[in-house]
Amino acid sequence: MELYHLHLLGNHDRLYKEKSEFVVDKDKFNNRIYDRIYNMNSTVEISKYQRLVNILNNLCMQNGMPPFNDRISLGEIIEMILRIESTDKELLSVLMDAKDIIFAESINMREMAMEEYRKENCINLPSRLHSLYACSEEGLDFWVSRIFDTDVDIYRIEVYDEPFLSNEQLLPSESLPYGEKIKQSYKYFHPKNKDLIPVTNEYLIQGKVKILEKVGETRIE
Repeated sequence: MELYHLHLLGNHDRLYKEKSEFVVDKDKFNNRIYDRIYNMNSTVEISKYQRLVNILNNLCMQNGMPPFNDRISLGEIIEMILRIESTDKELLSVLMDAKDIIFAESINMREMAMEEYRKENCINLPSRLHSLYACSEEGLDFWVSRIFDTDVDIYRIEVYDEPFLSNEQLLPSESLPYGEKIKQSYKYFHPKNKDLIPVTNEYLIQGKVKILEKVGETRIE
């Protein structure tokens, strides 16, 4: 079966060469979603907020506490802004980082809920954390438009084992409570809605894959 895979650079890059073959192992293959969940944190580089961090480090020294060296909790930065007079530019920058972190955490919570549902109710179906994602040719433009935070190479691939087909529209909403996310995961793992837009279909692939050719790329400016 021929499909298209959007390879996000920085994850298993060595596998992606034309005519190469590899196996997506259901227990050992960790995709980008897996990596983002297990590397997630709410800290930022100190260099982004050096003035505020200097003030906080002075308070730490006065109270006999060790200073921050490389990274600092975003919550501590926000607390500092609330305690001192700061510029609108500093506040806007912190709020932008907070928005990105909150969004990433909401996505991660959704994926954790879906994995919990899968393990408890349909463990025979592929994990979203340990699969290769693919789409049909008709959905290629849609999925390319959804990638906005990294460089991407686009490949036409051959899939030897039957992939699992579902649809992006069946994902639980990020705004739902965690328990409701688990319940709503049923829809994704048991897709039955015939009214869904085909271009938003997505395939979860485990097993043998062959890279046929690179057909395009997108790069962040």
